Amino acid sequence: MKRPLLIIAGLFFITLVLSIVRVAVVNTIATNGQDLVSLQMEIDNYKKQNIVLKEQYLELSSLTTIDQKAKQLGFVEVNQNLNLSTPLPLALGN
Repeated sequence: MKRPLLIIAGLFFITLVLSIVRVAVVNTIATNGQDLVSLQMEIDNYKKQNIVLKEQYLELSSLTTIDQKAKQLGFVEVNQNLNLSTPLPLALGN
């Protein structure tokens, strides 16, 4: 008579322990899932900012933008050609 009661009590105890472990694991997974979603949203935000910054960089580094900015600052274009076909002397002879 004691043996079946002991088996039932043992199974009940094991079931109780496993239920508590399951609740703890599910809670941990849910919390980690929320953190994962938050991190994923942050990554997406950084990717969007990166795309915007790349576009701004490409726009500001274009030659036409640089030319316009140089003209605004007062730089003028030099129309002097440099001819490299005649060699320059390396040293002055006495």
